[in-house]
Amino acid sequence: MKSIKFSDAELEFLQNHYELELMDAENYVGEIKNILKKLGAIEQEVAKEKPAVKSGKKAGRPKQEKKVAAEKVVAPEVKATKKPTPKKAAKKAPKAAKKAATKKVAAVAQAPAEPAK
Repeated sequence: MKSIKFSDAELEFLQNHYELELMDAENYVGEIKNILKKLGAIEQEVAKEKPAVKSGKKAGRPKQEKKVAAEKVVAPEVKATKKPTPKKAAKKAPKAAKKAATKKVAAVAQAPAEPAK
C-alpha cells in the first residue's frame, strides 16, 4: 500500500490549519449558546446532548400480527359421495394396452422375416 510522506513544514502547516478550524468551530458554538440564553432557552437542555441510541428494531416493514378468532369456526358438513376414480390409473391402462399391441405387431412383422426350421 502506498503511503504519503509529509515534510516537517507541511505537517506544521496542517496542524496549525486544523487548530484554527477547531477554534472557529468552538467560537461558533459559543455564539449559538449566547443566542439561546437571550431567547430564554434552558442551558441544561443544551448542555445535555444525548448520544444517538439505537433501538433494537429492525429496519423494514413491520410484521402484522395474526388475528385470533374469538369463536371456533365450525366446518360445514360434507355429504357422502362416490369416490372418484383415480385419473392416473385410468390413463395408464390404455397406454399399457397400446404398448402391448405395438409389441405384438412388431413381433408378428419380424416373425415371417425369419426362416422357419
